[in-house]
Formats: sequence, C-alpha cells, structure tokens
Amino acid sequence: MKKQSNWVSASKVGRAAFCPHYLELAQKGAKVSDKAKAARIKGDAGHDQLNKLAEDKRCYVASHLYGVDDRRTQLLRGFRDQHLKNNLPGKVFINVYYRLSPLLISVASAFPALNKPLLYVVNGLVLKLDKAKNND
Repeated sequence: MKKQSNWVSASKVGRAAFCPHYLELAQKGAKVSDKAKAARIKGDAGHDQLNKLAEDKRCYVASHLYGVDDRRTQLLRGFRDQHLKNNLPGKVFINVYYRLSPLLISVASAFPALNKPLLYVVNGLVLKLDKAKNND
C-alpha cells in the first residue's frame, strides 16, 4: 500500500492563488480542460510580453546627472542591456554598480561639487558610446 504525501509544492500553492479549488481538484484527480490549458498558454504569453516591455530604469548616476528619461541615460541603459548583461564581467560590474551607486548619489547630493567630476566621467562614456553607435 502506497503512503500518501500531504505536502504541497510551492508551485501548486501559487496556482491555488488563481484558482481556489485547484488543490482540491488536483487531489481528487480532476483533469485540466483544453479551454483552461489554452487560457493558461495565452496568459503565460501575455505575462512574458509584459516582462519584455518592463524596462529596467535603474541607471542611478546618469539619472542623477541627466534625468531618468534623458537620451544619454537611455543610451547607457541600452549599453547595459545589450552588452554588459551578456557576459560575466559585465554582470559583475552591474552588480557592483547597483550596490555602490546609490551611496555615490547620496554623497553627490550632499556635496554638489562632486557632480562636476561625475559629469566629466559619464560624459566621456556617453561620447564613446555615441561614436560607437554612429560607426555601426
């Protein structure tokens, strides 16, 4: 005689959030209808599309210097998304940047004289990215 397990996986608990009867039906051996399967596929596709549209707006230093939606800030975000995220050193850089840059911005906000050297460095990077983009 097979002993029944009473534990429920986190995935099943998550599904129960969308269908309160899911766990009860699953325990009774109910089958998922074709209509429900199609709805889930459509919902998953919509969710994936929404995730692709959701933009990572973090770019603390550029946002501080230029503004969140400035062309230069968007250029830096594009470089992050298209180049840095695709390799291990780039991912490490992004991780370190996200940890340190909020502190840097806090200090720069308290001591505005730091904005000038920050602007010099970031402007230099933006110029290089602009040149590289125009050469493509």
